[in-house]
Amino acid sequence: MGFDEHEMDSRDEPELTWQEFEAQVRDVLDCAGFLTEFRRVFVLDGRRHEIDVVARRFDVTLLIDAKRYGKARPRRSSLKAQARMHLTRCEEFDRAFSSKSVPVIVSWLDDALLIDGDCFIVPFSKLEDFVVHLEYYVDSMGEMKTRDTVVDETNENRRP
Repeated sequence: MGFDEHEMDSRDEPELTWQEFEAQVRDVLDCAGFLTEFRRVFVLDGRRHEIDVVARRFDVTLLIDAKRYGKARPRRSSLKAQARMHLTRCEEFDRAFSSKSVPVIVSWLDDALLIDGDCFIVPFSKLEDFVVHLEYYVDSMGEMKTRDTVVDETNENRRP
């Protein structure tokens, strides 16, 4: 199965459940050569945590939370809130397994690739590019954070 089989136009919003979306995210990572664990559950300090997809390739571990929001939900603010929660979950994973992961949220809706804190927010339509150029994105994280902060501040200043 190649990447082309996963190309979809998210504007069409097909009948796709969140479970099917998570499986598609996993399949893209499998095709990119990652070893994946699906819906990884772990317990730390008596709390249960779940990561939708744990993907490992070379010395990189991606911890992915797949979000299949519809157009009706305010996406940027919702995704940023989810990114903060996911980052905390990833920190717990790293503590539990003595690892250093890359937190990623994959969004169904097509939007720009963003950074919130240390969490990438990647539209599904850009996931292939993200994993192919992962090293570049990780190395550019500081630059991207600065760009996203400027955009957020500009948007805040435009509000009445």
